[in-house]
Amino acid sequence: MRRRTLLGTLPAIALARPAVAQGTAARTLRFVPQANLTSPDPIWTTANVTRNHAYMVWDTLYGVDAALQPQPQMCAGHEVSADQLTWRFTLRDGLLFHDGT
Repeated sequence: MRRRTLLGTLPAIALARPAVAQGTAARTLRFVPQANLTSPDPIWTTANVTRNHAYMVWDTLYGVDAALQPQPQMCAGHEVSADQLTWRFTLRDGLLFHDGT
């Protein structure tokens, strides 16, 4: 008996079987956080649920790709002064601040 068939025939674990071969209709991604979001401010707290919420809601200047290399997200680029104390970020076209500027 194949494992998929066995898991489907036992009533006690029928609901807990893995979804190995779902059809194309199952396209909804459900995310269940491990805790309640008590603070939406990722600067104030280091809770993972807050960090995850911030990445899904707010844009960041730079994000990371699959190889964990920084890639511009809101930035078109940046310039660094000769003494490396001043960084000037240029926002990409089409971005506006909350006041419309």
